[in-house]
Amino acid sequence: SRILGQMQFDLFHNYTVDEHTHRLVKIIDSFKRDETKVTHPLCCEIYPRLEKPELLLIAAIFHDIGKGQKGNHSEIGAIDASAFCKKHGINKADRKMVSRLVKYHLLMSVTAQRRDIHDPEIITEFARTIGDQEHLNYLYCLTVADICATNDSLWNNWKGSLLRELYFLTQQALRRGLENPLDAKFRIRNNKDTALAFLENSRFSLEQIQALWSTFRSEYFLRNDPSQICWHTTGILNHKDPTLPLVLISQNSTRGGNEVFIYAKDNKHLFASAVSTLGNKNLNIHDAKITSSRNGYVLDSFVILDQTGDFLAPDRVYALQAALEAVLKTGKAPILRKQRIPRQIKPFSVKTQVTFLATKKKRTFVEIITLDTPGLLARISAILSSENIVLHNAKISTIGERAEDFFIISGHNNQPLSPEQQAELRHNLITELADN
Repeated sequence: SRILGQMQFDLFHNYTVDEHTHRLVKIIDSFKRDETKVTHPLCCEIYPRLEKPELLLIAAIFHDIGKGQKGNHSEIGAIDASAFCKKHGINKADRKMVSRLVKYHLLMSVTAQRRDIHDPEIITEFARTIGDQEHLNYLYCLTVADICATNDSLWNNWKGSLLRELYFLTQQALRRGLENPLDAKFRIRNNKDTALAFLENSRFSLEQIQALWSTFRSEYFLRNDPSQICWHTTGILNHKDPTLPLVLISQNSTRGGNEVFIYAKDNKHLFASAVSTLGNKNLNIHDAKITSSRNGYVLDSFVILDQTGDFLAPDRVYALQAALEAVLKTGKAPILRKQRIPRQIKPFSVKTQVTFLATKKKRTFVEIITLDTPGLLARISAILSSENIVLHNAKISTIGERAEDFFIISGHNNQPLSPEQQAELRHNLITELADN
């Protein structure tokens, strides 16, 4: 009774908790119908293979039931779900499956959207939590249905692409065995070998390709798949004037959005200039990867969608390419245009939170939660640039009126930020974004 008609006052949840749950069950049921294959092909492939689909439906009913109580709703729901299953004679193994699905029902979405899933350690950690292929199959279907049942406009190609990629990377890790985790060196070597096979029939010699690749750092080959490496390599080797910035934009992509690739001489304003230009064109940035080469160039990649969550029309692609080339030629700091806050955002206030996450990497992981306003990423990148902080990766996640962005950064000496630097950055970000 606690969740009946319970409203959630934000731009993320379109429905009351009970209506959301009802929609979730209907969406899961649709995975057995042919017409759903167009929008959710992997779910429609997995769902008929589930040994006990009724366990998924029970987990769906209980996944948000804890929202009517104080505390972590996922953990509360897991306890309630287990008690329900026991009362109705469901065996211990199945009770555990339902309970774990409820407890971890947000984990796959959070990992895909707010962590670097190209990092083998992230995949190994996620796979250890999931445990086996059966749990992965159930959780994938629950995650997709939960997102779709939350908000009619929440699901898009980008989210679908991210979740599929996480699913298959986790599947690969589980097949290798958790006692034999995939390491970075293996992934780098495999990506290089596969990309080289793609380029075998190109007009470029092995010497040309390897000469270019020798200027790239290992991190580049870890965080880009073979098709991306092939696309970038071909574009760079075809580029006639290396003194001018190269901008490539895909017309379509398996990554769920248009990919923008920039190869240019490094300067501290380049990333801020690029994201400012994308923001001024009313484009949504969902992912950003920033890599520096050994010879003073940067290789920046973005995944973008238009305001409706669709790919860009061809004429917009050409116009964007020209705009980026013109801006990046100047090498100057961008002028951050003050943009009008959308009407639906104005009533909301989100307290800015800056959290530094524990990691064994030679990088600093930071999560920034604040009100999602136009030009936010450009403002954050300008703050980082002003403090000589190097940005390596950004995962951009918008949840209603909240921006929940994840960044991998380092100091100008390529070392993690010290506690003092972290404190200063937290203070400056909160101060600068206070009027957000």
